[in-house]
This record gives sequence, structure tokens and C-alpha cells, in this order.
Amino acid sequence: MKKIFTILTAVCIGAVSFGQTVFQSDLSSWANGDPTDWMGNTTSITSANVVEKTGLATYGTSMASLINATTTHKRFTTQPVTVVPGESYLVEMWVVAQNSGELRTNYYDVTNSAYGTYNPYIDVAAASGGNLVMISQTVTVPANSTSVEFILSLRNTDPTTAPAPFEIGILVDSVAITATTPPTPTIKKIYDIQFTTNVNGDSPEVGNVVTTKGVITGIVKNGPDRHAFFIQDSAAAWNGIYVYERNDSTLVIGDSVEVTGTVAEYNGLTELSFVSNITVLNSGNTLPTPVVTTTGNANMEQWEGVVIQTLNAECTSNTVGFGMWEINDGSGTLLADDDIYFYHLTAVVGSHYDVTGIGHYSFGDYKILPRDANDISLVVGIDELNASNVAVYPNPANNQITFQLENNGFEVIVADITGKMVATANTVADKLTLSLDNLNNGIYFYTIKNKDVVIATNKFVVVK
Repeated sequence: MKKIFTILTAVCIGAVSFGQTVFQSDLSSWANGDPTDWMGNTTSITSANVVEKTGLATYGTSMASLINATTTHKRFTTQPVTVVPGESYLVEMWVVAQNSGELRTNYYDVTNSAYGTYNPYIDVAAASGGNLVMISQTVTVPANSTSVEFILSLRNTDPTTAPAPFEIGILVDSVAITATTPPTPTIKKIYDIQFTTNVNGDSPEVGNVVTTKGVITGIVKNGPDRHAFFIQDSAAAWNGIYVYERNDSTLVIGDSVEVTGTVAEYNGLTELSFVSNITVLNSGNTLPTPVVTTTGNANMEQWEGVVIQTLNAECTSNTVGFGMWEINDGSGTLLADDDIYFYHLTAVVGSHYDVTGIGHYSFGDYKILPRDANDISLVVGIDELNASNVAVYPNPANNQITFQLENNGFEVIVADITGKMVATANTVADKLTLSLDNLNNGIYFYTIKNKDVVIATNKFVVVK
């Protein structure tokens, strides 16, 4: 039976918008004292009365404090935004005011050099009660307009001379502006959304409303009103994606879902946001087999949203901060984060781990997100059979692997994960280099013998 989760109302910015999103800002990008996506040409509020506030934001890293204690309104406008002629746009804002402050919306028609009609003022202090709240209004652009500056008009805020903490005016945390006419989504495979040749990693579908399918491989919950998950449709690069859907639901790992949303790039992460529909097609599906890769190779765009696995990686730090720990298999470092599963206090520096998780990108770093205890295995038994006298390198390997012993003369037998022997060689010297040209990517097990006596057994990884 299909279960359908259709979002009917916008409970928070990012939860849903039925049409094309033309503007989105969490007021976290500032330059020369001004928010970079604001302060359009028709802005009348001074820069001195637009103040960046850090440490308080729910969305992003900053909020904007807008101060105008006079009864004459001041305009805080976006940079020019391309619009559809005659379209109506929903302006959603997360705001808070302490004692006083009124806010309304409008637009300036850049195409025709004319102002629209202002909406009524909203008493933000009364609406918010001192807590962050979402308010919204709708504006309709002229039938011959293709570019506007959207306006937030404010008056009667707390003055800058009031005692702390009331000299904050109206705090604006996040704004999204979306067409109210829903576009027709296009059906896309996850690969078509994710694969890109852009050097910045941006999806070719950015801004487009799409419908795609995949199996839920991991679920992220960052609070009672936030809910995000990963879906994947094949065990290969470019075949997973992050779905940012902040309405809680009964979705579980293993659900096969059809999702409709807008393709977005959030701080470098390709995601589906403004989700309007989630349909559970069936449940209890087998999850994609983890793609074995190296810690160095995992730091790539192609693994976003894909279940990957690194093997025999050393924990090089468990004090990275923000719940992260660092692993390195010799190919480069990779961060393991606690977005889904908390582990960094358990990780032991110097110990080696097999780590499975979902490839992710946030705060400027590629990461792996383990999902539970089963995704992290302490590597043991490496030196169980006198392997202290054995050197095997490189591991992970590419085209060849070398076995070196303290004594001359030995045989190497290599088997795949099914136990089938795939290679064998011997030498009378103390070192043997084995070609891996005929082996595919994956995990292999080696046995080293000397006159039918087993000297060492362990595993290695082939990554080409």
C-alpha cells in the first residue's frame, strides 16, 4: 500500500513551497557590514540600522537586526529578482521582536520603475511574543514585469537607546519567496540531479522542481520540528541525495519513496528542499551495498548521499570538535560526523576501523555519516598470525600490492569475499609484488604460507 505525505501548509521556511522559489536567504552572508543578498537600490534603511547578529540564529549563522523606531517606514529590499509576469509570490519570514515593531511587504517593479501596493502591517512583537515565529504575506507582480526588488517595510521598532536586550529592533532570521503557482515537476533519476561537470559542484537542475525515487538509507533529526533523510537508487557514485523535509513523519530506513521538491545548493550541498510530496511506494527494502572507497577518495562530490565504506582506517583524532572524529587509511583524512550517530567519544586514537556511512558535505568539508553501531567496526586480527613480521602495502591498493617478510621464500593466496581463490603467487625472495589488473574494486583476503605453514592472514582493499 502506498502511503502519501502531502504537505498542505507551510509550517516553516524550507518545509514546503508549492511553486518556484525565486529568493531564499538566511541572512548569513555579509560583506562590508551589509547582507550580500539584500540592500537593493530602493533600500532606505541605513546600513547602521541593519546589524548582523551572530550566536542567536536558528537558520544559518546570522540574523539581521532591523532598527527603525520612527513612525515613518523604512525599506529593506532584496537585490533584483527575476520573476514571472503577473505571478503571485508568497513571502515567508522567520522574525522576532521584543516590545514593538511592525513589518509589511511590497515590491519595487524594476522593469517599469514603479512601486506596488503595500500589504498591511503585521505587529511582529505581538505575533512573536518574544519568540521566533514565521509570518507571511503575498504580493502579485504586474503582468509586464520581469524583475523586482522585494521589500520588507518596517516601523516602530524598539529604539537603539532602550536597555539591553531590547535594542534589537526586528530580528529577521530567514526569508523565502516562492511563486504560488506550482510548476509541473519533471521526473529525474538521482544521477541526473547529482551528476555535474561544474567545478563548483552545483547540480545542473538547481532551482528546478523534480520528482525522483530512491530507498531511504539514513534519517537525520536535529530537533522536534526538523526532519531530513537520504535516498539512493543504486550502489554507485552520483546516485544518492539529501532530502531536506522539516515536517516530522513516519518514514523509516528501507522505505522506497517518491519525492517531489526543488533542487537546491545549500552551502555546497546538493539537496531536495521545499518538498511538496512524499509517497512511500513500499517498505522493508534491502539497502544499497556500500561502495568501498578510500578516505582520500571519499572527499569528492560524487559520494554525496551515497552509502560508502572505508576499511582499516586509523583514527587520527577524536577531538576535531562538533561531534566529529578523523580517520585516515593512508590516502588522506576524512571526517566522520555525528549527524545521525554519536561516536567520537568512543573512537580511540591510533585504533583502526572499518567505517560505513553516508557521504555528506557540510561546513566546507566532505564527511562520512555512520548511522548506528553496526556501521563502525574495530579492525582486529591484523597481526594474529605472526603478521608483525609481514608488511603489506599499499592498502587500499590500486594496480598492485606488495608483500614483504623478514624471511625468504613464501606463497600468497588471494580470495574474494565469497572465498573463491582469485590469485596466487610465490617467491624465493623476501618480497613479492602481485598485479591486481584482473581484480575489480572490493575487499579481498590474503593468506601467506611458507611450506604449507600459514604465516599470516588478513584483508586488503582494491580501489581503482
